[in-house]
Amino acid sequence: MYAILINRSLALPLLRPKIVFDTQILSYVYKSTICPADWNAVLRYISKKCRYAISANTLYELLAGIAKGDANHFHENQSRIRLLCQPAGREFLPTVGDFVRAKVFGLSARKLDFQPRKLCLWAEVALAATRKSSLQSGVTLHKAGRSRQTYGFDLQLLLKQIEEGKQSHSQRLEGLRQGKLLASTPGSWSRSVLRLLGVPLTDANAKTILIALNAAHRYDISLYEMAKNHAYDFSRHDADWIDSQQLYYLADSSVRFVTCDANIGLRTMNSTQRDRVLSFDELKVLAMNSITSASSTNSTKRQRYSESNS
Repeated sequence: MYAILINRSLALPLLRPKIVFDTQILSYVYKSTICPADWNAVLRYISKKCRYAISANTLYELLAGIAKGDANHFHENQSRIRLLCQPAGREFLPTVGDFVRAKVFGLSARKLDFQPRKLCLWAEVALAATRKSSLQSGVTLHKAGRSRQTYGFDLQLLLKQIEEGKQSHSQRLEGLRQGKLLASTPGSWSRSVLRLLGVPLTDANAKTILIALNAAHRYDISLYEMAKNHAYDFSRHDADWIDSQQLYYLADSSVRFVTCDANIGLRTMNSTQRDRVLSFDELKVLAMNSITSASSTNSTKRQRYSESNS
């Protein structure tokens, strides 16, 4: 279950925030752990007060779920992607590397197959498929500009890529636990991220990345601390790698990352970006407050209109 974090200001800034959902949100909605009424209230709030974005990580993880699941569960797994794409006015965010390169350093993209237009096409293909096998053999999109074109996925390659990322992360933490690797420092962490981004290793860039990715840094520090606990099984918590990656999107100050995982909030508690990590319940409170405020305003207008005509 998800938990609401209290004693926090829930007021959003004048700039329309950009809502990004954690992968788990879609599973909770599908299973009605998040009830339909709350989900619909949040969708209405997003359409009126916010912008909505789909991270490459969330879409990729849901596609990996289709790849990993059997054919009998295809429509269940596909439904999560349908829920992800339900909010209107959506935009797709590229992989975290290209996102941070562009947003923080103004650099061009390197992974052209993971840019927003391609990710939108991925979602369209996944939703148009009638069975898992057709995603591999090819799906024909019946829409303007894409007629007679067939698209498919190499599902095993997709699954392999995400599983390799999770395994590599678990192995690194295990290496820290066994003393085979040195614990990360702010300097070594920032340099490793800059290398992954293909950004020059300068002191100024290191300082910039620590500020831009403060929540991701704090999250990773908490994982390094947990590496000391021999009872913690990293292989059973391999989603930690994806969660850490999702926090990179907070490099955009308008992004609000919404999750049902209370651990993400706890692990970023000391981050300067903590106020932009919201539980679903906190987003629901904002939605309900907005509805109440709108109802109160409409009631006042009706009363004034009635008095002016009496």
